Amino acid sequence: MTVTNRRRGAERRVKTVPVDAERRSGIDRRLIVESATAQIHAVLELLTQLADMGALRDDSRRLLDTAMIRLRYALERMELE
Repeated sequence: MTVTNRRRGAERRVKTVPVDAERRSGIDRRLIVESATAQIHAVLELLTQLADMGALRDDSRRLLDTAMIRLRYALERMELE
């Protein structure tokens, strides 16, 4: 039997089973986002301190700068939500 033939057959699903889903309220979601943004702010502060120490080689410094740019971009997107 080919894939095409199997797809033409009768519906194989027997029944739909309801699932209890935990729904978060808008307040809960905002608190999670605020917590995440606070953590990202703290990480950016630590990374900035590390970068300012001058203890990194040039290639490591460029990688760190790139990571910080990405984190700032993600943070901006989260704060808009």
